[in-house]
Amino acid sequence: MMRLVLISLLALAAFGQSAFQLKSGDRVVFYGDSITDQRLYTVFTETFVRTRFPGLDVKFTHSGWGGDRVTGGGGGTVDERLKRDVAPYKPTVVTIMLGMNDGRYRPLDAYIQDWYKTGYTGMIAQLKALVPGVKITAIRPSPYDEVTRAPMAGGGYNPVLIKFGDFLQELAAKEGMQVADLNAPVVKMLEKANATNAEMAQRIIPDRVHPGASGHLIMAGALLKNWGAPAVVSVVEIDAAGARVTKQENTAVSGLKGGAAVSWSQDDKALPMPIDFGDGPTALAVKSSDFQETLNRETLKVTGLKPGYYALRIDGLQVKVFTAEELAAGLDLTALPTPMLEQARKVQQLTTKRTAIHNSRWRMVQVPLENDQMQATSAAMQAMDALDAEVEAKEVAAARPVPHRYELLPATADDARVPAGFTPIFNGKDLTGWHISQTNHHGTTPDWKVENGVLTGTQNPPGKGGILLTNKKYRNVEVYAEVMPDWGCDGGLFLRSSEKGEAYQVLLDFREGGTLFGVYGERLKDVVTWQVQDWRKHWKENQWNTVRARIEGDIPRITVWVNGTQLTNWSDTSNHAADGALDGMIAVQVHGGNKIWKEGGKHRFRNIAVRELPN
Repeated sequence: MMRLVLISLLALAAFGQSAFQLKSGDRVVFYGDSITDQRLYTVFTETFVRTRFPGLDVKFTHSGWGGDRVTGGGGGTVDERLKRDVAPYKPTVVTIMLGMNDGRYRPLDAYIQDWYKTGYTGMIAQLKALVPGVKITAIRPSPYDEVTRAPMAGGGYNPVLIKFGDFLQELAAKEGMQVADLNAPVVKMLEKANATNAEMAQRIIPDRVHPGASGHLIMAGALLKNWGAPAVVSVVEIDAAGARVTKQENTAVSGLKGGAAVSWSQDDKALPMPIDFGDGPTALAVKSSDFQETLNRETLKVTGLKPGYYALRIDGLQVKVFTAEELAAGLDLTALPTPMLEQARKVQQLTTKRTAIHNSRWRMVQVPLENDQMQATSAAMQAMDALDAEVEAKEVAAARPVPHRYELLPATADDARVPAGFTPIFNGKDLTGWHISQTNHHGTTPDWKVENGVLTGTQNPPGKGGILLTNKKYRNVEVYAEVMPDWGCDGGLFLRSSEKGEAYQVLLDFREGGTLFGVYGERLKDVVTWQVQDWRKHWKENQWNTVRARIEGDIPRITVWVNGTQLTNWSDTSNHAADGALDGMIAVQVHGGNKIWKEGGKHRFRNIAVRELPN
């Protein structure tokens, strides 16, 4: 018997999802004041549940109201709020976060303390009477920021909130509630963040009360850990030399092939948490906490590779180039632009939209019109409920993981310069995937050559140029390239180009009176040219320079970065592409004419890669 119990416990530990407190059929209501009303820690929590447990049938309602206290507020008394905003959703789980307003932003006194204790105790009794058997998670109030700024006079305000939390702990023992601490973990994170970057740390809770997304993410993490959320998204370890999988958690690896290139299929059971590491405060908050280690472990380790560089591709799209040593040490896939992360982002976008629909139904129709006896009110709410349900179905469907094909392909040190998420479209060996236009008005020069990994273009015969086009068409796309033109040569990087070379052009006019990195309509009518006046300040003479050019939107918007600095942010007034096209080829140009091309001069390109963007 003991042996069976031990086996069951080991199985439970191996599949941590089983320990999670939410179960299929649960209905969760988030109740609270303006911090809950922000719908951020609540959306993060819902997104986590959707992506980590894609088969779990759980519904969420977000019922925060700014200014609320334990007795109620602008949305009505606590009795009205519970009867209207909680009970009708028949919750099996309710979270409550109140206290920020109850303390009145002053030192604690007996009146305030009694107010909070009496009001909270009465609220719990009402809730249990309205929803028998409901499970309650009382939340210790999130902090008033006295880490990145001086404490409030009189001993500070966060100690008041901590005292409220201590009372909740006592009440929970009597009432059979859980208590989630959303104060101490955030304070601990703020202390570490403040020591790292004081200016950035202040942006985590900008007004000392209402956290930004970065603070809410850590709060959601604290709530999820209280509920027993698992750490692992997926863990895979591969011995490339032996062509064997040495570890796999929450995923199924199949079809492993070794050799110079390593490939396999991976069927994960969950998606990562879609963290915006491009946002400074979020990156700092995550780095200053244990969120990744305790809630977002999606790792890949590959040992036994020969020394060198390897390009990790998933479903044919390049994630990034790594050394054999980096792969052997292990990768954190959650911080990389993978298809899994993109899928999780779509889930979060749908979650955000769904909660906004419910909030509009509740706050713009139900509450303001509840006493006006309007005939259409009920129909309007039913229609919004139907829309809510439709978006929820899309949200649930979007969270279902799909299998992916992984590849590790031999690469070079030069390949490693390509940014994460960009897939090379120039192989550094030949013109595979490209062709010379035979109808371009600048000419059909055959002098597009590949020399030592560099694509070079020049006029042949002198005075006659041309364009080299990708075989594939792109719509919304970001192009990365390293360029080094000779002085006296005019050219460009074409976006959404036709076969003839009618295109939006990023200028590479490297000559006297010329301009680089502006936008020009090549044979496009009514496109107003945009010139960058101070491009020389950012240009490295006679050296390789990095260029990133993004085009997106039915009415094109073009953004250009040079050596990491944004120089161009341009929008057209309408779509002036040839025949109204919404896509086209990428091209590089050698300009025709004797006066704008140095005899024998060359335009040089290398490491050309693309990142396709959502349409």
